[in-house]
Amino acid sequence: METIDKKWYTVKVQNNRENSVSDKLKTEMIRDFNEDVNVLIPTKTVSSIKAGKIKHKQQVMYPGYIFVETASVDKVLHFVKVINGMSGVLKDPQGNPIVMRRSEIEKMAGIIEEVNRNSKDLYVLGEEVTVINGPFSTFRGKIQSIDYEKDKIKLEVSIFGRATIVDLTLADISK
Repeated sequence: METIDKKWYTVKVQNNRENSVSDKLKTEMIRDFNEDVNVLIPTKTVSSIKAGKIKHKQQVMYPGYIFVETASVDKVLHFVKVINGMSGVLKDPQGNPIVMRRSEIEKMAGIIEEVNRNSKDLYVLGEEVTVINGPFSTFRGKIQSIDYEKDKIKLEVSIFGRATIVDLTLADISK
């Protein structure tokens, strides 16, 4: 059995259409050419505070681009006119599709994992933070426990010289 040498290419797509183009390309490649392609859409988890609650959402790191691993870029180019939102493959000045280095893809995948891991670890146990909301506003304290699922944190603050544990939400504190 032959091993097929697959290479990574950068495909230009319309902004905010990365996922739909990716799904359509995978479906069409299997249907028309019986080739299973890998598609990478680098995303990161972005946290924001809205109405006192922490919201997490996925944000595309390279808007307007998807990365496709295929044995034949000609087959991918075939779908440029067929798939809505897909505009082409990045090419060099001579007009040849640019092959990405595997190290670039691995680096992107590593960055994605690192960014997503760090977004979950906004705070660490024992870290000193400032209370920004509520009756303990402006107090500083050390984090005793964190529950990201319930958006709760236990903070040890000094009240009249005594260490006191207070229950707060993540939106009530700041680094």
